[in-house]
Amino acid sequence: MGPRAAHWAITMLVGGLTLAASPAASARDTLPDLGIARPSDIKIGAPDGARLLRYTTTIVNVGAGAFELHAQRASTSDTEMAVTQRIFDDAGGFRDVSTTAAAFYSGDGQNHWHILDLYGTELALLDGSHVVTSEKRGFCFWDNVRYRLSLPGAPGSHFYNDDGCGVASSLTVSMGLSVGWGDAYPAGLAGQNIDITGLDPGDYRLTVTADAGGWFTESNEANNSTWVDLQIKAKGQPRALRYGPTP
Repeated sequence: MGPRAAHWAITMLVGGLTLAASPAASARDTLPDLGIARPSDIKIGAPDGARLLRYTTTIVNVGAGAFELHAQRASTSDTEMAVTQRIFDDAGGFRDVSTTAAAFYSGDGQNHWHILDLYGTELALLDGSHVVTSEKRGFCFWDNVRYRLSLPGAPGSHFYNDDGCGVASSLTVSMGLSVGWGDAYPAGLAGQNIDITGLDPGDYRLTVTADAGGWFTESNEANNSTWVDLQIKAKGQPRALRYGPTP
């Protein structure tokens, strides 16, 4: 693993044992801070007679440290992997924390491992009287969107890439988001939609939340969600009325 600003680990092979950099006694965690950028590319498609509300989702990291996950399984007969979060500190060390999250393999055209239910979506009437639908989606994430590179410690070029997402036979995978970077799932990908077939026309709020299960350690849990208010018509495309705050 090469050096990088604000987050790095050192490993060295001694007598056949791999020793990982450990936090110094006075070291402080540099935690990630997850959020969702403004939803974009909002549109309605109608494949095979169904009406699908599609949108692009971008999960971002605006914290002081990287958001890095490692997953593993004992054999290829296991359909899920256990997930740990690697938390870096300001002395150049890290610690690995077990989570209740799981990784699964998706062969829906993306053909790599995802973190199960990494973000959630909800479509509700604007007056809040009724939730129309609520769904969760899996993600494999890496640095592919420059979101806020002015943050301290944000690298000028991507560090994490899609190689860490693995293939069907992988026993281990790793993925991450650097400080100031995001990962976008475009509206056209499988799963980037809500089925609104038969939905009454009206004003609705689409809310998207990162780490909907609260599985991961981060510096601020209060800014994980954002929303967009939409006017959905019986025919034609939706109209964005207003957008919620973004991290």
